[in-house]
Amino acid sequence: MAEGERLSGQQFQARVEKLVTRWSEGRTSLKQIVGMSDEELYAVASQGYYLFLQGKIEQARVIFEGLVAIDPKNAYYYRALGVIYWRMKEAQKALKQFTYAIRVAPKDISSYVNRAEVYVSAGHYMKARKDLSYVLDHAGQEEVALVSKSRAILSMIPR
Repeated sequence: MAEGERLSGQQFQARVEKLVTRWSEGRTSLKQIVGMSDEELYAVASQGYYLFLQGKIEQARVIFEGLVAIDPKNAYYYRALGVIYWRMKEAQKALKQFTYAIRVAPKDISSYVNRAEVYVSAGHYMKARKDLSYVLDHAGQEEVALVSKSRAILSMIPR
């Protein structure tokens, strides 16, 4: 629909019902309904990250929760939200977000490292070892920093 066009009440209601039906049946995403490109969403995410760096944790949380709702297939948004919850000292919510990130992108090892850190802090050493072992077994050559971090965390876990 072109900018400036107005729908009648009935047209509007029919359009909304059609969109909601398509969305609820998985035939369209909220991202498609909103009509934002990946570039626009990443621009919003970078602003959320900037807020996080400024210590504006609550504002960053709101932005990343919105991004997760709009584009639930993007693991980065879940990871960012996990980091935010971790900073807010909400370990269970952080674990949930890192687990969602892993479901969305199971080969992205950074989510495993993030989740392992939370597991270690909670004393769930076996779970942490499992995640870190996955990282060490599946890391690519370009992921040297994550491998080093994983080894360092593993070395700190009590036997």
